Amino acid sequence: MSRTLFSARAGRLSLWLGGAALAFGIFVRITRELIEGDVGAMDSAILLAVARMRTPWLTIAAVDVTALGSITLVVLFSAFTLLVLLVLRDRMGALQLLAASVGAGILTIVTKDIIERTRPTEAQQLISVSGFSYPSGHSVSTSALYLTIAIIAGRYADRAGARAAVVLVAAVVILAVGASRVYLGVHYATDVVSGISLGAAWALMLAGLFTFVGHQRS
Repeated sequence: MSRTLFSARAGRLSLWLGGAALAFGIFVRITRELIEGDVGAMDSAILLAVARMRTPWLTIAAVDVTALGSITLVVLFSAFTLLVLLVLRDRMGALQLLAASVGAGILTIVTKDIIERTRPTEAQQLISVSGFSYPSGHSVSTSALYLTIAIIAGRYADRAGARAAVVLVAAVVILAVGASRVYLGVHYATDVVSGISLGAAWALMLAGLFTFVGHQRS
């Protein structure tokens, strides 16, 4: 029994860390190409193509969806989930969630200040924003937070189908928020993809770390 449990945890650890390495590799690749000036034309073309698709109802929907990655809602979702985990006496889960949220914020600030990419100007910005563009802070925070919540929730699901459904919902929200940032003209596509990759890498690395710590404690 213990050998089977160890094997299962080792498999999850490999999955989490392998996924984290892959996601971080994507972030590094995009960042390198951005610095070398290889993505500017593509980013502009995508932004202008998306801007031509704007309609009043899509704009309303995009504003609503993008709010799911705002600081206010991210803090509220984090606080609510943290409270639930504490009620369930899942201290490790609460610590993992807290690390995901705080770490995502730090990663966003540090990376933005290093790259210093300006916001898009090719299309009208439909909402007021400030600060640097790369990576998308909304994408980093939603990717790290919602993926972490899905991973923690998966521990309480008995069926693989339920775990897959939770991850799928999280993925849809993450992608929708990212797409809304491009639609609203406040980020380039590479800002969003890199942000999702960085947030996912952080969430998956934490999943691996807490899987290892959980094994050490058992």
